[in-house]
Amino acid sequence: MERAALPSHVSRQYLVLLGAAALAGCAPKVELARPEIALPRQFEGMASASVAKDAALDRWWERFGDAQLTALVNEALERSTDARTAYFRLREARAIRDQSLSQRQPVGSISGSATARDGTVISGTDVLASTAGGNSQSLGFSPSWELDLLGRLAAIGQGARATYLAAAYDYHAMRMSIAADVATTLFNARGLAVQRQDADETLRIASELARASALGRDHGLIAAADTARLDGDVASARAELTRIDTALRNAKRSLLLLVGQADAPTASLPIEARLDAPLTVPALLPSILMERRPDVLAAQARLAAAASAVQVDRLALFPRLTLQGSGTVNRSSGSPPLTSGLWSLAAGLSLPVLDRTRLMAQLRATEAQGQQAVIAYEAAVQAAFRDADIALATANADRLRLNDLSQAEERARFAFDAARKGYGIGLTDLTTLLQSERSWRAARTALTSARAQALSNVVAAFRALGGGWNADDPATMPGQPSLSLPIQSKDLS
Repeated sequence: MERAALPSHVSRQYLVLLGAAALAGCAPKVELARPEIALPRQFEGMASASVAKDAALDRWWERFGDAQLTALVNEALERSTDARTAYFRLREARAIRDQSLSQRQPVGSISGSATARDGTVISGTDVLASTAGGNSQSLGFSPSWELDLLGRLAAIGQGARATYLAAAYDYHAMRMSIAADVATTLFNARGLAVQRQDADETLRIASELARASALGRDHGLIAAADTARLDGDVASARAELTRIDTALRNAKRSLLLLVGQADAPTASLPIEARLDAPLTVPALLPSILMERRPDVLAAQARLAAAASAVQVDRLALFPRLTLQGSGTVNRSSGSPPLTSGLWSLAAGLSLPVLDRTRLMAQLRATEAQGQQAVIAYEAAVQAAFRDADIALATANADRLRLNDLSQAEERARFAFDAARKGYGIGLTDLTTLLQSERSWRAARTALTSARAQALSNVVAAFRALGGGWNADDPATMPGQPSLSLPIQSKDLS
């Protein structure tokens, strides 16, 4: 019994469909490289026995017990332009995520129309006939829904969520940076306030010596050249005081800008001449960087987004199946009135036959971008470890340095006091006195600068460890699925 042969045009159609499906099925397998992450077990110079696992890093500025610091940081996180800009960038990212996720939902629009008819046929001034009048209404709905048979839309959703998470981590990184900048600027301003006190003391001492020298010169006991040298020291002390006043005023302006009060007078911001002892930075394992550093987490999220983009472009080579429906209802009020309805449901298959070359090129470009995201993630982890290792080493060294500088300042002050007494009773010449004074001033300035820098270095250490933000903040979308990283790499053929 012979089989009935299909018409030739039908055979050609089936061959085209089969060929397109086979062509789409030849899409290459693309996988990104697995990031090469190597972190030591602990930071250099940190004893494993003293390593703390759970340290309060979320609001590290409160550990200083400084009411002004806490108030300024909180104000900056609420009012500064950087904080507000970061917030609206996060809102933008959330909207873009929602827009991408909406692609998985059916789309369609409802359209309607209404018509009113009435008229006559006129020849000259005589009415020959009247046209039929009446009203009609029409309502239509045309939905469309792409069936995600191969997971392309799911990959788009995963990429959208990962991109939003990266934006959320960028938001927290900005807030972390704001808090650190406020603390650093405040400590620098306080250091300048302490230097101003020192400069006042230096000017007072120089003025006393100059007056005493002037009296001795007037009585023929001191040479005029020595008096002139002391007068020069007074002028230099006044010039240094002016420099410090200007630097302190500028530091106040910078701090007011950080807290969102750029137009407030600098006199409204009191700065104490105090430099507290720096905190001890908690000893943490390097692995904490993978959990606490927003830049590392953002790079990880961008890597997940890049992996999803590769998957989306690869699945673009496969057919797409779309369900398309339509329904209309028409009603007319003529004679007789008529109401009619029509609906249809169709399935559409889209095969990227002629676009394959373009889609393959796009896939290669996306794969290259994904490999760059792998490298960027590795670089972020390496940079995080470098920052933390350097910051911790610096903070630990500051304790030893401050101890030595404190001893140096104490001995230099003792030597200067002895030289002043000796000069007053004629046992020490002016050159010895001035040399001892300059030594003490240099030691005092070095100690003040080191104390301010030590506080700033502690802030840098907290920042390098990922402190300054809360991982449970609602902005990070708790409950998001974990981000999967690619396993291996295969080149495109």
